[in-house]
Amino acid sequence: MANILVACDKCKGSLSAFEICSLAKSVLQKRFPGSCVTEIPLTDGGEGFTDILTQEASGRLHSLEVCDSIGNHSEVQIGICEIANLPPAVVQTLNIPSSGKLAIVEMAQAAGLADLASHKRNPWNTSTYGVGQMLGQAAQLGVDAILLGIGGSSTNDIGLGALHALGLSIRNEKQEEISFPCPSTWKNIRNLNQEHLSNLPPIRIACDVENQLLGEFGATAQYGPQKGLPKEEIGLFESEIKSLLKLLELQESNTFGLAKVNGTGAAGGMGFGLSLFYDVSLVQGFELISSWFAIEHKIKQADFVITAEGRFDQTSMDGKGPYQIIKTSQRHSTASLVIAGSVDQQVVAKASKNFPDCSFVSFGRSDWPIEKNLSSARENFVTTLEEFSFPPLI
Repeated sequence: MANILVACDKCKGSLSAFEICSLAKSVLQKRFPGSCVTEIPLTDGGEGFTDILTQEASGRLHSLEVCDSIGNHSEVQIGICEIANLPPAVVQTLNIPSSGKLAIVEMAQAAGLADLASHKRNPWNTSTYGVGQMLGQAAQLGVDAILLGIGGSSTNDIGLGALHALGLSIRNEKQEEISFPCPSTWKNIRNLNQEHLSNLPPIRIACDVENQLLGEFGATAQYGPQKGLPKEEIGLFESEIKSLLKLLELQESNTFGLAKVNGTGAAGGMGFGLSLFYDVSLVQGFELISSWFAIEHKIKQADFVITAEGRFDQTSMDGKGPYQIIKTSQRHSTASLVIAGSVDQQVVAKASKNFPDCSFVSFGRSDWPIEKNLSSARENFVTTLEEFSFPPLI
C-alpha cells in the first residue's frame, strides 16, 4: 500500500491550501485505491495561517470586528488553542509557557494586499491599525501568548497604526489625536506618548524574511513597490521613516539599533514597531510549520511526496514551503513532485540538478490569459495530476 504525502501551499487568487490538498487526495485515491494519503496544508504566515494552524491544534475560531488597512469595517477571525495540544517542539520553538491558551493572529486578514483593488494599493495610505485591534482583543480573551503571521501585508507603516490601536497617543502640532495614522499623516506628528499602551502577552512572529528595516535591502526598497509605492518615492518614504524613528527614540532609546536587526523589515516593519514596547521575537516560519505538522517525520514515512503552489520561480528557491518540502524529501531520498500553476523553466533547470528525485509540472495553460487560468485552476489541477506519470508505488 502506497503512503503518499500531500503538502501544498495555496495558489493565490484561485485555490486555498486546503482545497489543493483535498483535490490531490481525491485524485490519488482514485488512481491508487487503498493508498494512504496524508494532507498537510502549508502556510507562509499570510492567507490561511489562522485556519490551518487552528484546525490542526483542535482550536476554535473567534470572530472580531476591526478596521482594514484603509479604515473600512472588516470582520476577521483569530484562532484560540490550548498550548497543551501543541507538539512539544512547537512550544520549545515559540518559547512560550507549556500550558494556557495561544492566540493565532493573521495580519493579512486586517491588512492584506490581496484584499485591496490594484488602484487602492499605496503604502502611503495603508495602516496596521486593524492588526493592533486584533492583538488587543486577543489579549482581552485572556491568552498567554500570541502567534502572529505577517505574510501578504499591504502596509509599510513600521507597525505605528497597530501601536496606536493599542493605546499609543499620536498627536499633531495642535495636540489633536490623529485617529487613523498612516504614512501620509506622519508629517503632521509632533508628539508620541506610550503612557496608555495596553498590556500584551508575549508575541511570537512567524517570519522567514531577514531584511532589516532601512536601506537598500530594507522594507521600503524591497517590498514597497509591490505594495503600490512608485519607485521614485522610495527615498522620500524612507526619509519619513527616519524622521518618525527620531520621535519614537524619545520613547524608546534603542530605536535605531533595533532597526538594524535582521527581520525588522518584514511586513513593512510590523515586528519592529511591536518590538519597541512588547516582548516580541521572530521564529522561522517553515521551522514552525514543520514542527506543528511533524513534516520531516511524515516525509520519512512517505513513498512519494507532492507539493504545490501558484508559481514556482526564484522566490520559491529562496526558502518557501514547497522548496523546503522537496529539499527535505531529497535528503531522505523520497521521490517528489512540484505541481504549480506556472513554473519558471530556467529555475526548474537549476533545481533539477539539486533535486534529481523531483519532478516539476505546470497545471496552468501558457496560451491562456491569467484570468482564465485562475477560473479554471481546479479543473486544470485535477487533469494534470490525473495524467502525471508516477513512478511505481508499492
